[in-house]
Amino acid sequence: MTRLVSVAAPVAVDRGFTYAVPESWREAPAAGSRVLIPFGSRHLIGVVRDAPAEAVAEGRVRELVDLVDPSTPALTPDLVRLCEWMQEYYVAPVGEVYRLTLPGLLTGEDVRTVSLTAAGEAALGSALGDLAAAEARLLRRISEGPKEQEVARVTGQAPRIPGALRLLVELAERGLVELRWAGAGDEAARTEVHFRRTDFLRGAGADEGAIRGIVGRSKQRRALLDLLDGYDAGSWVSLGELRGPFPRARELLAPLVEAGLVAREEQLRALDPFAAPEIEATTPQAPTRDQELALAALRAAIDRRAFAPTLLHGITGSGKTEVYLQAIAHALAAGGGAIVLVPEIALTPQLSDRFRARFGETVAVLHSGLTPRQRLDAWQQIRGGHRRIAIGPRSAVFAPVQALRVIVVDEEHDGSFKQEEGVRYNARDVALVRARELGALVLLGSATPSLESYELARSGRYAYLRLQSRPTPRPLPEVELVPLAVHQPDPETLLTARLRGALRETVAAKEQAILFLNRRGFATTLVCNKCGALHPCPDCSAPSMTYHLARNRLMCHLCGLIAAPPARCPSCGDGELLHGNPGTERVEVSLAAEVPGCRVLRLDRDTSRGRALLSTLNRFRRHEADVLVGTQMLSKGHDFPGVTLVGILQADHGLGLPDLRASERTFQLLTQVAGRAGRGERPGRVLIQAFAVRHPAIAAAARHDYEGFAAWELERRRELHNPPFGHLALVRVSGLDAGAVTLRAEALAAALRERVAEIEVKHAGEDECPASVLGPVPSPIERINSKTRWQILLRARARPPLRWLLRSLRPLLGAAGSGAHETHALVDVDPQSLL
Repeated sequence: MTRLVSVAAPVAVDRGFTYAVPESWREAPAAGSRVLIPFGSRHLIGVVRDAPAEAVAEGRVRELVDLVDPSTPALTPDLVRLCEWMQEYYVAPVGEVYRLTLPGLLTGEDVRTVSLTAAGEAALGSALGDLAAAEARLLRRISEGPKEQEVARVTGQAPRIPGALRLLVELAERGLVELRWAGAGDEAARTEVHFRRTDFLRGAGADEGAIRGIVGRSKQRRALLDLLDGYDAGSWVSLGELRGPFPRARELLAPLVEAGLVAREEQLRALDPFAAPEIEATTPQAPTRDQELALAALRAAIDRRAFAPTLLHGITGSGKTEVYLQAIAHALAAGGGAIVLVPEIALTPQLSDRFRARFGETVAVLHSGLTPRQRLDAWQQIRGGHRRIAIGPRSAVFAPVQALRVIVVDEEHDGSFKQEEGVRYNARDVALVRARELGALVLLGSATPSLESYELARSGRYAYLRLQSRPTPRPLPEVELVPLAVHQPDPETLLTARLRGALRETVAAKEQAILFLNRRGFATTLVCNKCGALHPCPDCSAPSMTYHLARNRLMCHLCGLIAAPPARCPSCGDGELLHGNPGTERVEVSLAAEVPGCRVLRLDRDTSRGRALLSTLNRFRRHEADVLVGTQMLSKGHDFPGVTLVGILQADHGLGLPDLRASERTFQLLTQVAGRAGRGERPGRVLIQAFAVRHPAIAAAARHDYEGFAAWELERRRELHNPPFGHLALVRVSGLDAGAVTLRAEALAAALRERVAEIEVKHAGEDECPASVLGPVPSPIERINSKTRWQILLRARARPPLRWLLRSLRPLLGAAGSGAHETHALVDVDPQSLL
């Protein structure tokens, strides 16, 4: 009887693929094992699923080619079950889900290499009488290439040799060639990798005409070149650092290097480019009363070896990280391991350094700054049990930590834990499901918990621990509201006279200040002084492009379009272009005139690429600057003991967004930024400038009143059955043809309403249907990157009816139509943004 297995192939197709196990294999591969599969004309590395194989017509089942993991499956059983849960819950292609859990070098295309053995060389030197003609041709081809070369290159080279891949396997069984997998042999046993050779790059400088001729209409290639040109002159950037924002960096760079627009040089690179070279060891701090109570509860939960979701609600500066450290130390002492999730790479270096100082080399750091080879090295060390603590942003939730006992989600409220492309998962929720499977502790830490987590803790479904005091003698900073309707701000710096005076006093006292404005760039727009025209992005609904002074570029922050600013107004051809509302870059430049002698640094996406991020943070921490101007990156848990003043320039900037979480995000952002003040020996103060100073989100943030804000916002959510009192899924349709997008959105909405009608029949007699369909309507940002976007919102009071709706919707998702009329439909379960 033919043995069948379901395989998750690394393709964006929403189903598993059935393959037959070769009769020569003694047993079927275990779930989680990587296998080489024929897929069309290619050979890919897939993962065997823990799911029944789908029925396939007799004679159409293809056989597995090879077992990549002959001894131990690459994925542990709990990760396999997690993948199956994610593909069902998030309505995501199963192959893309499995791909998330493995380093890039362990999945995707056939990455084996082939080389001749001594026996193969001897066979070539003989009369080749024992070899078939095809075998002899294959051996000659291998001998004519590099000593060790990729299998895909050998089998794909023209003229093609029929059955080349099968012949290679047979030649390997006879000892004539050797096949090796990436990460095999000595690499799999590697426990520490300090340096590797890798490509480093830098911009070579060129005029606009030369750039346009090479870059063409490629927004990604232009953005990559602009990024390299934005670094300090002569500064080299590793290829790995570029792969975070540009996954196709090597492909994008090739023509730029060939044209001389980018210089390339091979250099040595450390395993972790963000790690401090030497870290002084630390010992546990004496806990405060609140910390002691929290730690007692956490140690008891770890000892029970049962699923324990716990919310650690501590004010800013209350010592949550010390609680994490001591709780994890308890787990390690019992032979367990831990994962620590942080919202962004900006927090990874400082947190990982604190963990390394406490736990030494048992800490592994995972983030987008690692090269594929470095990421594989770290994964192997974690998988082998050599590193028992994994730290990183959301993808670290899949780290194969042995005997996992604790998962910490630091700043659990942060929206960056939700992936907005590909598989749209929330790492916080995935961590909860993984811990439930393993019987582990999940510690959700925040000064401003998400309302979903807070309500679950308040209702008793999560344990609820509070930290209400700071370890330092200083209380929370005093907050003063500055109404902009009364106090007019300076148009260049956005400083009111009140904030300007406080800033001068702070600098004069040799103290430090933070100025927060959640808007990067020099000016949000260029406006004509004659006709009043703005300079919009041609590919988006954005009313204008942002001007960046340092690069002298106009940039669209939605689609990434970059253009040189025109000398005159493109609309009337005569007017001069004036700068619109200021961003962080303009505030930084203008502060020198407002506060003479003031040293200013800026922290936003433009200044935090790779090593520049660490440089900025460390310089400010060493008091090499008096003022740090920045965007929401300032709210990410940074600890600057010298900061005594925080100025928030436009606190109500995000309140007007058409999004159900706009008020919650505003409150969280203001509270977190305000919490950077007074964390050292000197007291702190905060000045919040806003027009809507009476808005509950702003007023509550000024009072440090989380409970008051939560009570107000939860009541609004309850009335509309919005989370946490209901569940949402957002269906989005996009495409180049606006008419085709509209028609498909209307068809999907009609299909969903038919299914809701079936639910209504089942719940006849109830006051309200448990599910509803809102829309279709154009998305608030209707057009991005030339694609029109429409959306449908599904709302349900409980998860079962929403899950049923999504299962019925699944076959209708994906691509439809062709050419310019093609549309794409996807679903975002538990969306964090409706924009």
